[in-house]
Amino acid sequence: MISYTKRSQLGLNQEQLNNRHSQILANQKELENKYFEYNFTKESTKSQPLKIKTSDYNLEEKRLLFISRLKTASLCKNKGYNPWDITSNQAYDICENPCITVIITLFNYSKYIYECLDSISQSDISDLPGNIEILVVDDCSSDNSVYLVEKYLAKSKLPISLVKKWFNTGLADARNIGLEIARSPYVFILDADNWIYPHCLAILYDKIKFSKYAAVYGEISRFDNDTRKELNRISCHEWDISHLVKQPYIDAMAMFNKDILLKIGGYSTNLIEYGWFGWDDYDVWLKLAQSNYSCKLVPQALSAYRVHPSSMINTTNKYALNIAKYFCHKFAFLIQKYQTSEMLFGFPQKQIYFQNSYIQENNSQLLLQELNLAHNQIVAMETSKFWKLRNQWLKLKKILGLTQK
Repeated sequence: MISYTKRSQLGLNQEQLNNRHSQILANQKELENKYFEYNFTKESTKSQPLKIKTSDYNLEEKRLLFISRLKTASLCKNKGYNPWDITSNQAYDICENPCITVIITLFNYSKYIYECLDSISQSDISDLPGNIEILVVDDCSSDNSVYLVEKYLAKSKLPISLVKKWFNTGLADARNIGLEIARSPYVFILDADNWIYPHCLAILYDKIKFSKYAAVYGEISRFDNDTRKELNRISCHEWDISHLVKQPYIDAMAMFNKDILLKIGGYSTNLIEYGWFGWDDYDVWLKLAQSNYSCKLVPQALSAYRVHPSSMINTTNKYALNIAKYFCHKFAFLIQKYQTSEMLFGFPQKQIYFQNSYIQENNSQLLLQELNLAHNQIVAMETSKFWKLRNQWLKLKKILGLTQK
């Protein structure tokens, strides 16, 4: 049981988080007011999708910018259009009822994307009941990653679709977009700097297809990018909620039942308010546990995790304690039911309850500046002939009863 002192400290920490939530909500309200004060009938030339800023913002400023871009993308969807473009090959267009969708999230990994795609192309899928499809979700890469994927899909016989986001909104949002577009009942999550073994997809599919598991995962070989030597293995332990509450031990590379993953809300985009990207997958495993779903380990190496200097985990660790504090509130039920050690979410309890949290500083001006840039594109779209014709066509489809349900 948690002592009175610890509960009091947790309450204080949660109060700080609630204050931060209030700040975020206030910022969002200010953004909406600023956004809707524009005259949308004003003619404007069509602009290009927003590109990633190259200015030397610090991490705190970058986090605020991600929050504003998430808000902008949400506004786009609320207005009836998706903030991304899709390029597919012929194999994707004619593919019917794929049994697995491999969702690859891509951001400035031109060095590695070919090896990632090749590993899927070399998969042994002869025993699968249907084809697989690949969704590459690009999060506004500024290198030549997009060009390489377009070149690859043009010559590939595998069904591949490239989703080019308009706004750089981060890993969780990119994966959620993949879930939304995926046409298969099962999805495999893969980052562009990693790869899979030929038998990976078939083995995981065989384990999950007739089960009630929300997800199945195999061991992952962590290897050094320079030497190509295996460093160790992760995702090696059976599904154990007590172990999960104690610390993260399962990686994102796994096969999920898509409907279940969507049912629990997909990947949480709000974690950026408390830290950085990288805990999104841990959050998913905890949400599955809290919703009484079970997952299963396949005890053999099925994929490979590349360790290199530009890996996102190097930044993630700076804010890990912050997110652990937030998880104490979000997953309080799991703590009460399954806590079996002094460790919680990778940290000693005393460190979580008594060390001060990092609280973001309010910088609404920076948010407004970013949203103003996004607004110009939205205005351009709404005032263009294309969007006017599109809206008229959608209204006509609705009248004729042709709208999909």
